[in-house]
Amino acid sequence: MSIINKYQLTAMLAAALFLSACEKTPPDYRAPVTLPLYTAGDADNGSLIYKDACSQCHQLNPGLNKKGPQLMNIYGAPAAKLTDYTYSEGLAASGWIWNAETLDDYIADSEKAIPDSKMLADPMPDAKERADVIAYLSTLRAPVPTVEESK
Repeated sequence: MSIINKYQLTAMLAAALFLSACEKTPPDYRAPVTLPLYTAGDADNGSLIYKDACSQCHQLNPGLNKKGPQLMNIYGAPAAKLTDYTYSEGLAASGWIWNAETLDDYIADSEKAIPDSKMLADPMPDAKERADVIAYLSTLRAPVPTVEESK
């Protein structure tokens, strides 16, 4: 094999590896929410709190994870199940379902609730604010797209 052929082969392999590494993981979706809306809080106020305290790390669109995972259809979903986000070992092993009780504990102080939590938000000591955020999260409901829609 000539030197030129070796360089061409090396360049082709490097290009193939580079291009395969650039392939984006397809977005993952949570199942539609089946729990009733959480009405112990004010969802409108929760939306404002979410925008101020949560939106810098959490998106609402599948496939658009930031520092934290997207939160569409989070209410009633099992914790740490999106395949396009890497969760902490503690959250992945928790077995939690995101309902009012677990969300309240986690939002109140994520590091206390799950010691190795990746969520570095300040604790939210105000129970009314937490109830409002949970009420808002319970409204985040979207159907899971069909295979044709996701192409």
